[in-house]
Amino acid sequence: MDYDRALEQFAIAQKSQPNNSVLLAGIGFVQRRQGKFEKAAATLEKALELDPRSTTITGNLGETFMLLRKYPEAKRYYERETSLSPDLSGGYSSKALLYLRWEGSTERARAVLEEALQNIKLAEDPGVGIANLLVNIDVFDGNYQEALDRLSLKSEDIDNQFDFIPNALRYARIYGYMNKKDLAEKYYDDARSFLESKVEEDPEDARFHSSLGIACAGLGHKEDAIREGKLGVELLPVTKEAMRGLWRVENLARIYVMVGKFDAAIDQLEFLLSTPGWMSIPLLRLNPAWDPLRDHPRFKKLIGSGK
Repeated sequence: MDYDRALEQFAIAQKSQPNNSVLLAGIGFVQRRQGKFEKAAATLEKALELDPRSTTITGNLGETFMLLRKYPEAKRYYERETSLSPDLSGGYSSKALLYLRWEGSTERARAVLEEALQNIKLAEDPGVGIANLLVNIDVFDGNYQEALDRLSLKSEDIDNQFDFIPNALRYARIYGYMNKKDLAEKYYDDARSFLESKVEEDPEDARFHSSLGIACAGLGHKEDAIREGKLGVELLPVTKEAMRGLWRVENLARIYVMVGKFDAAIDQLEFLLSTPGWMSIPLLRLNPAWDPLRDHPRFKKLIGSGK
C-alpha cells in the first residue's frame, strides 16, 4: 500500500471535516504504518477526544503506546477499552500481552484472561486470541503438555495480518521444547509441505516464507531456512511497513537461533529492541525460543540491559 498517498487523501478529506474522528483515526493508523508512532499517538488522542466511547480508537491508542514501550499509558487505554466493552475480547487480550511484555508476568496475564472468560465466550473471541494466548503462556511457564492439551481443542491455523502459523508448526515447536525430536520433526515436515503449497499459491506473501523458513530450520535445512527467512524480510521490510515488517525480522531471528547462527540472531534482536515494537527484554527472558542464546555473552548483556 502507498501510505504516503493514503495520508495525503486522508489529509485532504480532513480539511473539509476537521472534527471527523474516523478521518483522524485513519491518519493515525497510516502514521503507525509509516513508523511515525509518536505522531500517531498524538493524532489518535485527538480522534478520541472527538469520539471518547470508540473502542477501536481506544484500543489502538493502547497498542500505539505499547509499541512505544510506554507501558503505563498503554495499560490505561486497555483498561478503558475493557470498561467500554467488557463483553469483547480485544482489551483483555491486549492487556494480558502487555503484562508479558512489560513485566514478564504470566501470572498477571493469566488473571486478565480468566477475567475475560467470565465475561465472554471463546466462540465469540475473534481469531481465538484468548485461546492462543493461553497456549503461549503455558509454553512460557514450561507447561508443555498443558499447552498441547489446550491446543488440541482448537485446530485453526493462526492467520492474521502479522503472521501465518500452521497448527502443525505450533505442535512442532512445543514438541521441540519437550525434546521429543521424532514428533517435532514429523510436525515440522507437515508444516513444511503445507507452507510450500501456500508459497506456491501466493509467492508474494511474506508471512508464508517466514513460517516456511522456521519449518525448514526445524528440519535442519539451514540454507533453505535462511533463504526463506531473508525473503520474508525482503518482501515486507520495516522500511515499507513499520508494523508488519517487525514480525518478519523476529521470525528471521528465530531461524538464525534454530540453525545455530547466534550472533546473526542477536543482531536482529538488537534491532527489534532499538525501534518501537512488540519485542521486549521481559519477553526475551520468558520465551523458550531464545533458550539456545542464554549463555551467549551478547545475549546476557542484552537481557540484562533493562526493559
